[in-house]
Amino acid sequence: MDTTREGILKLGKDGEERLLLSQLLDKQRQAQRYQQLAATFFLDLHQQALCRQAMARLGQGEAVLAGGFPQAERRCALFLPDYWESLDQVPPEELPFQALRVEARGTKELTHRDYLGSLMGLGIRREMVGDILTGPQGADLLLMGEIVPYVAQNLQKVGNAPVACTPLPLSQLEPPPLKVKVLRDTVASLRLDAVLTVAFSISRGEAAELVRRGLVQVDGLEMTKPDRPVEQGARISARGKGKAILYAVGGLSKKGRQMIEVHKLL
Repeated sequence: MDTTREGILKLGKDGEERLLLSQLLDKQRQAQRYQQLAATFFLDLHQQALCRQAMARLGQGEAVLAGGFPQAERRCALFLPDYWESLDQVPPEELPFQALRVEARGTKELTHRDYLGSLMGLGIRREMVGDILTGPQGADLLLMGEIVPYVAQNLQKVGNAPVACTPLPLSQLEPPPLKVKVLRDTVASLRLDAVLTVAFSISRGEAAELVRRGLVQVDGLEMTKPDRPVEQGARISARGKGKAILYAVGGLSKKGRQMIEVHKLL
């Protein structure tokens, strides 16, 4: 296994992915050399999976993926100095991201797209924005800390609704609960096609065909082999079928089959 910089960069399929991998290696080196926290911008699920692949190959200096709350989908890759062994030890003010509460005045409930569009209208790049937690009266935004003052001062409207922005401690975030359908079943093994049959109530053959057609992603990575093992906690999406999480893997049934619990997102 090639653990050189050149070998790690070969994990990228295109120039954009190789640039991300190069940035990850630079951040890792920065944390080790200067013994200070180093972090990327917000990464999507595919970029996070690429990060995990690179760190697994290196076998050292593993990145911590964090987005402000445990269920965050968009996360930064954090490289910790040696004197911090876990994310829990990092003071909140040292984290690269902060939260901003946006209170909207109007009768129409605003959507994720409304908030993201208004941020883009301010010239904010997508990688500077983490999860957007919408609610009836506004939203909590996860943003890279460096742009929080700018957004707080300049975000005055979302859609046609006037808004007011207030910095919010991460501890006061109120993520809405995921709306899921809980599915419990047994499978012969944790093969991807077997888990798909439970998650989306389809046949094993249909599940395998979705994978072969490139319509299935696990943690943001396109899957091409139906027999690929799936790990607990994996986020699965199948085009035209929806999204699900392999929430729990239990013991074996009396017939020797693997018990699993899948949460299908509604």
